Amino acid sequence: MTQDFDASKGQEGLEDHYEQWFAHIATDFRATSLNRLVLGLVPPGRVLDIGCGSGALSAELLRAGRMVTSQDVSERMVAMTRMHLDRQGLDAGHVRLGTIESITERGTFDGIVALDVIEHIEDDYAALVRLREALAPNGTLVLSVPALTWLYGPKDVAVGHFRRYDRDGLSALLARAGFRLERCRYWNALGIAPVWLANLRGKRLDESLRYSNSPVKRSLNAALSAWFRFVENPLPMPLGMTLLVRARLE
Repeated sequence: MTQDFDASKGQEGLEDHYEQWFAHIATDFRATSLNRLVLGLVPPGRVLDIGCGSGALSAELLRAGRMVTSQDVSERMVAMTRMHLDRQGLDAGHVRLGTIESITERGTFDGIVALDVIEHIEDDYAALVRLREALAPNGTLVLSVPALTWLYGPKDVAVGHFRRYDRDGLSALLARAGFRLERCRYWNALGIAPVWLANLRGKRLDESLRYSNSPVKRSLNAALSAWFRFVENPLPMPLGMTLLVRARLE
């Protein structure tokens, strides 16, 4: 499902979301839990983290020994990534500004990670083709997208999503772009009901617990972290807020 919206406002909303989250980069249950899964899917070698956001995943990949190029379309995100890597004592020399279309490498990267990226691009097929061109032979694409088209709602509009995806549609899109699907799983089943209820009210889900330092909200964040670590991450879910994919070149 798609919806007309002001793309510039969507980008601004996304940047505001990341900036609010930046102070909690090490403890946010969603990002830390998803990054654990992603690390197990990314091959060794040279990796492009496209849409690097605040730099949390780039930092984990660097610590795991990958040679990482971090890229984002937003100057604010690039600045945050550099700041985060510097704070962690990691190399921030390969952080750059640019769109998928501006990637100059061809047949270069052993892996490309694009977490919550292609839903922000109107022509998602062309974006995937460009990522395919940047991969080395037998290269790996790790991709996450917002799942379940019927959940498209106010938050999607606010952060600039053109669409959400269903499993079959995403699989077909990847195949058309020249990828062979290896893994595809839903993730974050807990989020479905709250987002659906918020959509019914025409409201964006209140996610302030992710950014609060109150004792109650810290405890809830810790409980959710445990849920993802011991339940959601190791066990496949029949549905979820996110689709996580690993695919290789055909």
